[in-house]
Amino acid sequence: MTLPAFFYTVFESLPRQGPGCTGASRKAFSHLPPIPADAKILDIGCGSGTQTRDLAALTRGTITAVDNHQPFLDSIARWAGKQGMQGRIKTVCASMDALPFENEQFDLIWSEGAIFIIGFENGLKTWKPFLKKGGFMVVSDADWFEPNPPQELMQWWEKEGYVPASEDEMKERVKQAGLRLLATERLPEAGWWDNYYVPMLARIAELRKTHGTVPENAAILDSLEHEAETYRKFKRYYGYTFFIMQKV
Repeated sequence: MTLPAFFYTVFESLPRQGPGCTGASRKAFSHLPPIPADAKILDIGCGSGTQTRDLAALTRGTITAVDNHQPFLDSIARWAGKQGMQGRIKTVCASMDALPFENEQFDLIWSEGAIFIIGFENGLKTWKPFLKKGGFMVVSDADWFEPNPPQELMQWWEKEGYVPASEDEMKERVKQAGLRLLATERLPEAGWWDNYYVPMLARIAELRKTHGTVPENAAILDSLEHEAETYRKFKRYYGYTFFIMQKV
């Protein structure tokens, strides 16, 4: 899927390109057994790398950050250089469904809020071969927190092209993928609103003044604003869950 250039104009300056928070990342990581000191870690759909930096603080291994938008990767490389971490963090520009890696190369695969791009089941199936036996995979994805979501919310998700499943259904998909589920952890509301939508809405307000007269740009801004309003209105029904898994 090729996104309009203006979409990246919205997101390149934001601290996150999707919902998340350092506290939730740390809590998800805490469910893992100790990983090797020299662990090889793959961060898929890394965006500008907020969780990449979290992983660098949580581990002593090497991190390969992957995204298909080079400016995001450039920002990670600049940060790694300033921190003296060039030897620990490298970037690869690639699509998450065509990763240029060898099988059984990584001890840990991490992906926050990105697996929906290729689908939860497909992502698990596609990425699992890159894990060493006994290695771990941690991903966050949208799911239903309550049954019987309102029709308006269902229609919004259907228009987005990705309808969530229940947490129990997601757990079953983990099992079907041949992975052992170690734990789940829900992303708190602050990870959506304070860390993602508040900065995004401020950015939208700025861009309406400078770019909003172009119909295509206005449509993107309208869509993102509607996404934030949908979450504000229906947040009890859905959110992100981290699935902490092991390749057996």
